[in-house]
Amino acid sequence: MNILEGQNFLIIYTVFISFLMIIAGLVGIVYRRNLVAILISIEVILNAINLDFVLFSRLKDNINSVIDGQVFALFNILIAAVEITVGLAIIFAIRNQLQTSDIDKLNKISPLNNNNND
Repeated sequence: MNILEGQNFLIIYTVFISFLMIIAGLVGIVYRRNLVAILISIEVILNAINLDFVLFSRLKDNINSVIDGQVFALFNILIAAVEITVGLAIIFAIRNQLQTSDIDKLNKISPLNNNNND
């Protein structure tokens, strides 16, 4: 049996696409300086994990295993939605307060209330 036939090709192709998505997300986290772009890169990684959850659940013959993978993916999507909501709220608060969302500039900013009353 050739490895590029049928279900084996689907598995290899899907895992390869997921691997590329994870690499793209990691590159986005490392090389991007904008907080929103980093948050989007994290979402790309979570979507790659969802793709793997659904793929590996579809490989099982048991119907409960198929549903389990899809439920895990659904919970992961829910967690990602909450993460993006909280993350954007924090980013907008930082941007309104400091007028920047660039990580390099945020690392150089000293604390706002640096009062020593000793």
